[in-house]
Amino acid sequence: MRLAAKGLLACLPEFPRPWNVDALCQELARLGGRPLTLHSVDLPEFPFGMWIDDGRGDRILYRSSATGYHRDHIVLHEICHLLVARERHPAVRRVLPPTDGVRPPMALRAADRPAAPAPVLAHSPAEEELAETFASLALKRAGRLRPRDISPVEQRAAELLGVSRA
Repeated sequence: MRLAAKGLLACLPEFPRPWNVDALCQELARLGGRPLTLHSVDLPEFPFGMWIDDGRGDRILYRSSATGYHRDHIVLHEICHLLVARERHPAVRRVLPPTDGVRPPMALRAADRPAAPAPVLAHSPAEEELAETFASLALKRAGRLRPRDISPVEQRAAELLGVSRA
């Protein structure tokens, strides 16, 4: 899984200096030729994050209570789902089961929505493990670029997760 996550990480452009997940999303949108927007949502039953392909662009939704390091992790986790659906990187194909020619249900696509409310599409445990690994590795990489003014809680989380502050 780590090899696949590193393969996807190599698909990303150079990280902004200082680290800024919003700037990374802007660069991914530019490179992908379609909007990639972040939306804070305040719904108690909402999962921490969700990627939606609305047919015109990509949207990443995250809980409004998530800030700083946690928000970055959620956004990167969803970026991984986006990359897997778009790229099917060779390293990813080795760890995720084949799709038998069917597009994997990675995002709730506007074109796929029936007239009735669309079902929530769940990712497989392997897809979720890949996204978690990808987000953690990306944050380790970004840790070297992080501004010095982070909260004590974020600093402690970085220490616990082994994120370099150099």
